Amino acid sequence: MIRFWLLAMMMVFVMDGSAQQTSNRQLYQTLDSLIEQYDQLTINKERRMENIKEGVKGINLTPEQQYDLNQRLYDEYVAYKFDSAFYYIDKNVKALRASGDKERFAASAVRMAHILAVTGLFDRARRLLDEVNVDSISNKQKIDYYTQQSELNLYRSEMAQSTIYFHDYIERAQHYRQLVIQIAPKDSYDYIFNLATYVCEEGDKDKAIQILEDYLPKLQQGTRPYSIITSTLAFFYQIKDNRELQEHYLLLSAISDEQCAIRENNSLRLLSEVLMSRGENDEAYRYLLQTISEAKFYGSRIRMMQVSRMAPQILQLYDAERTQTQHRTNMLLIVISIISLILVGIIVYTLILYRKKHAAGLQIIEMNKVMARHTEEIENVNAQMKEGNRIKEEYIGRFLELSSNLISGGEKRLKQLNRLARERKLEELYAELKTMEPINSGIRTFHSHFDTAFLNIYPDFISEVNKLLNDDSQFVIESDDAPVKHLTTEQRVLALIRLDINDNQKIADILRSSITTIYTYRSKLKAKAKNKETFEDDVRKIATY
Repeated sequence: MIRFWLLAMMMVFVMDGSAQQTSNRQLYQTLDSLIEQYDQLTINKERRMENIKEGVKGINLTPEQQYDLNQRLYDEYVAYKFDSAFYYIDKNVKALRASGDKERFAASAVRMAHILAVTGLFDRARRLLDEVNVDSISNKQKIDYYTQQSELNLYRSEMAQSTIYFHDYIERAQHYRQLVIQIAPKDSYDYIFNLATYVCEEGDKDKAIQILEDYLPKLQQGTRPYSIITSTLAFFYQIKDNRELQEHYLLLSAISDEQCAIRENNSLRLLSEVLMSRGENDEAYRYLLQTISEAKFYGSRIRMMQVSRMAPQILQLYDAERTQTQHRTNMLLIVISIISLILVGIIVYTLILYRKKHAAGLQIIEMNKVMARHTEEIENVNAQMKEGNRIKEEYIGRFLELSSNLISGGEKRLKQLNRLARERKLEELYAELKTMEPINSGIRTFHSHFDTAFLNIYPDFISEVNKLLNDDSQFVIESDDAPVKHLTTEQRVLALIRLDINDNQKIADILRSSITTIYTYRSKLKAKAKNKETFEDDVRKIATY
């Protein structure tokens, strides 16, 4: 009896899995069809927005009407094209900043903060949200405000992964989700979405999934909320390691994005990662190209960075394919050589076999053409690998900018000093003015981030530099096997030179040193080099591996 029930349960699971696979195949067909209609869907979207603009052409609009028009055009462009959405909402923000209309200013500021956060301008988005007086706006605007604060912290947590700041951003996002849950109507999209994400982050993934799956039938496919809910469900199932349902909801989200011409999307990229993990590289690459095209069209730095992270995986796959191609080519060469020997032996005996040899010679020519094409493909892959190295260097440049911005956090301290001055807390003010610890701490943090990032990409950098220096002037390394974890100031100067930062003033600004100190370091390092004339050029040629 027990065996019967086990067999029955196994049959149910197999049937469910088969039905799910069939459903996903049908969804792939729908998605492919929509991608083929990409140009037409774009034209329809543009035509709809042009109709809105034509409808008010030649009409003298009141400030209120202009505000509503800008808001409507922003809503059309917000997930379609960054610069256009920014243009229209920026007009409202500028018009309302000094107007005293706190309600409408809050609505515009929240929308502006969203568009800034999406493209990676986190500090500008935060400063704009700081201008909103939360106590003076309605609950509806508070919901939008808290939701945007949560979204901003989520974006910042994504950029801060594997750092000490990640969990801090997640906790802030959770805090704002709680605020939305407290005031949003129980059946509203804002309440449902924030409740589900809050519950999932607290550890109850099944409840979070149930909340969103119960709410999904109330939404219409081809709308932004439907795309977000299905994408979030895919993320929840990814956490539960349910790959089939993750893929299912990614497909639904991607289809919805394509239907309503949403160019600021993430589902298609994640879908290509799923396909790549299964070895379906051609399909994955096709979707990835579509993702790159849409990210460029929209103008989102975050989405382009996310796509760029997949470049090393793609290069590895193509490298494996190149190896297989080379192996097949070698096998073909062996076969061709054997055939050629047989033909040479047989040609002595008969004219008919000579004709066969001639035919085989034509085959060899065709094979050489195939080999030539393979050689061209190999050269293209090598070019892509070089491009991958340039991307790595770009990451270092971006990371330096981010780390340098951390030091700029010292500006926040000025606000604290101004507050102490206003409140006439002179003793506390004097104590704060005397201490240099916040600045020193920021510099140490910056150096630590810089050292870690640089040495992760150039692990043998110090050893390679030592090869360029005289034997009695080389940097000390504890042992050949022990990795270098921190750089000295001299080594940081060399690291910046490797990143093609040559100007003494720029180096001094980055390292918080005087330009005289940097000049002295560079002069001393050249003096220690085996080849003084080409020393810095040799440093720039040090490879990542």
